[in-house]
Amino acid sequence: MFRPAAIALSLASVAVLTAACSNAEAPAKAEAAASAASRVALPPECENHPLLAAMPAAGTIAGKPLTEIECQAFSVSMTYGEPGTSAEILLIDSKAPVPEESGPLSGLLAGAQETAFKSVVAGVEMTKGVREMALSSPPALASIGGEDYLAVVMDSPTGETVVIGVEPKDSGGRVGSLMSALKGRYGLTIHIEQDELSGAAAARTAYQPYLSAMRLNALP
Repeated sequence: MFRPAAIALSLASVAVLTAACSNAEAPAKAEAAASAASRVALPPECENHPLLAAMPAAGTIAGKPLTEIECQAFSVSMTYGEPGTSAEILLIDSKAPVPEESGPLSGLLAGAQETAFKSVVAGVEMTKGVREMALSSPPALASIGGEDYLAVVMDSPTGETVVIGVEPKDSGGRVGSLMSALKGRYGLTIHIEQDELSGAAAARTAYQPYLSAMRLNALP
């Protein structure tokens, strides 16, 4: 199953590279930022961040309270729930302007943005391919445990493809992350820490509240 390790590595790199830099000035778009941060203080680097407008405004989703918000120059993440049972929503913008004060680090930051987005695109295409291959071959479909162990492919509220990886039944049927590449520039990843999640039906049920809470129409 595809796991977005490259995304995590890219964002970790950005955190290091921007440690000595402040975030770029961004237009004030997120009028509901205070609502989104109703349970945790909004970090200074998140104020007026353009991606906040597309993130959930809810203080609680699926019974899990908002516990953390993190912002980088080209990404915003929100965590709901406590470690071990949490859900993390990560939205990146591969075309966000690199902070001018980054200086010689600008090229590295731009590369990290692109790598993070391409990782999401690759994950979406790979997951779709695995599903299509299984559907085209009855023996292959049977070998993974049937249709309830197919990867989930559905539409986002804005019409783009959303995928959720699901392992074969013999491997436990574990559910992976939700991923979507939006408007040719944004990468959305949602990951739920819940080992007992198994099968496509459970995947849809678990992820739908978080996907529905996104305000993706706010993305330019």
